[in-house]
Amino acid sequence: MFVELLKMTRPKNIVIAIITLVVGYMLLGFPNSLFLPDDCHSDFDWIGWSTVIVEAFGFAFAIGFANIQNDILDLESDKMNRPERPLVTGKVSVKAARITWIALFVLMLLCGLGDSNSSSPFEYLPLGFFFLLGALLIAYNKWLKHIPLLKNMTVAFLCTTPLFYALMGYLILSNLILPGNKYAQEHIWAIIPAIPFAFLLTTAREIYKDLEDETGDLKAGIMTFPLIAGSATARRLAGAIILFTWISLPLPVFYMDKVFGHNYPPLFLIITGIALTPTFAVILFSAHRKNYRRAQSLTKVAMFAGLIALIVCTIF
Repeated sequence: MFVELLKMTRPKNIVIAIITLVVGYMLLGFPNSLFLPDDCHSDFDWIGWSTVIVEAFGFAFAIGFANIQNDILDLESDKMNRPERPLVTGKVSVKAARITWIALFVLMLLCGLGDSNSSSPFEYLPLGFFFLLGALLIAYNKWLKHIPLLKNMTVAFLCTTPLFYALMGYLILSNLILPGNKYAQEHIWAIIPAIPFAFLLTTAREIYKDLEDETGDLKAGIMTFPLIAGSATARRLAGAIILFTWISLPLPVFYMDKVFGHNYPPLFLIITGIALTPTFAVILFSAHRKNYRRAQSLTKVAMFAGLIALIVCTIF
């Protein structure tokens, strides 16, 4: 049963969240031994691996509890959409699943408490962040996921929270502990494109996911955007988001300096053009052929490739 409960936490999504958190910190200059000039090492030791590990566990527990709770609430629809899931097959009981998600929720809060910094006036901000994250996840499972389109955007926002968390810690430490540090003030620009990039692609992926589950959702009485607006309209909206993301790729290269004083190098456009252009084309083609599972899977790949491109360009 332990293995089945582990499957219910969606380990792939946990890995993606942890990678996103680490990517956020890397864009902000961590680990500093790889990104900082030698004269900055002594005065910009702002985070360590132990802190990142605690935060990674916090997000892992958050995703785990949310997915298990979601499976409990979606048991009836999963009998049609996901008949292989442990609750449907009976490999895990509802009682065991309920105890597990509550335990994971508590562990998430303990990670937030463990990430607190007694030397900061914002000592309990990490705990507050994880508490609000947990509240939003519960609200999504119980109410928000029943509101078409808002459901998709909520998931997209939740997927960007590791980036927001890294940015939150960076802003607090760089401004309160290291006031006047030029590196701390200027390096924030690197993470800015990652947030809307992840948000847009996750929104498109969630629409494709609703399209894939359309038949089962209809039978279960779950009203999603494709069921209200029509599958063709939903497919066009997801495609428009993909195209908008592709068209926006030059923005970090040519226009970021007007606001943040820095541009990404042309290398970013070269890497994303080579990696994402064919990927986006296959996504749109797959969706057109109504192969929504492939479309949503490739959207995850595209998001990961884009984040890697951001990291490469901040190094070089």
